[in-house]
Amino acid sequence: MEGKGIFLVVLLLFSLVAISTAQICPKGSPKLFVFGDSYVDTGNWPQNVRGPWKEPFGKTFPGKPTGRASDGRVLTDHIASFLGIESPTPYQLRDTSKNIQQGLNFAYGGSGVFPSTWAKDSLSVQIDQFEQLLDENEYSQRDLDNSVALVSTGANDYSLYSAAKKGSDDGLPAFTEGLVNQLAADLQRIAHLGVKNIVVATLPLLGCLPVHIIPPNSYQNCDEESNKNAMIHNQLLQKAIEKLSTDDGNKCTFVILDLYNAMVSAIDQFRQNAENTEYKNPLQPCCSKIVDYMCSVEGVCTNPESSFFFDLGHPSDNGWNAIFSFLQGSLHKDLKV
Repeated sequence: MEGKGIFLVVLLLFSLVAISTAQICPKGSPKLFVFGDSYVDTGNWPQNVRGPWKEPFGKTFPGKPTGRASDGRVLTDHIASFLGIESPTPYQLRDTSKNIQQGLNFAYGGSGVFPSTWAKDSLSVQIDQFEQLLDENEYSQRDLDNSVALVSTGANDYSLYSAAKKGSDDGLPAFTEGLVNQLAADLQRIAHLGVKNIVVATLPLLGCLPVHIIPPNSYQNCDEESNKNAMIHNQLLQKAIEKLSTDDGNKCTFVILDLYNAMVSAIDQFRQNAENTEYKNPLQPCCSKIVDYMCSVEGVCTNPESSFFFDLGHPSDNGWNAIFSFLQGSLHKDLKV
């Protein structure tokens, strides 16, 4: 009877879109290994520098900073909840947590497919860390047979490219092709390490991130050129994944998580319901004061749970709830765990 009570409580929390990151991970549950940037990082960002380990991050959930670049949950938390497990421990905290049975999160905010000056841990480095743990027998082949890898990266590569080229698109097609080719090679490497299910997020709606539409635009119009570039990247990524899926000897299932169109639908939904919310414009971020590219506690809005974007580049807890509602269908359809 007690077990049924716990189950009912979990159902109630889920119905309130309060996805818990403290569920019990039963023996035999799938393991989640996470790679990428701040959209999926849950605590690998350094704690001693300005960023998601400082207020006002985590204001909505759990009420304090946890290393997530949001006022609450990020994509990883939703995928973990979908799998029926708690969010995996961040790689940097594995020694203090001692709990790696639900998998590990190697994602590092600010990182990309290519090495960058913003973050030390590129996607290849993150995979190196994963491979080292496999060499140390932290996970068995049986673990990997019932595992999922979540990969979400690439946006920071385009930001760095744009900064280096000072906004010019010269050479962008070749850069995009090289980026997707490297990402495909990294995905193939994860598959060869034994992970049976790889969920790959497309680039988000880059041109509608507040960082691209800052005043005097008043957060009204998206940057369509950036959106076009993201679409080209996503089309090439889809073709690359289709090729990986049909390669001889491939024993891995690839699932594309269409973050771009999920964000389009979520923003449209937000606009339709705007009359009932404090924030009429989904493109206006909750945080109005940015210091060193990070949200300052002095500039955070009163009710971040009503906003869609928390800061210039990251959805709020509410935003991620809305986005994931449009991603669940493909996971139910294509992810076999």
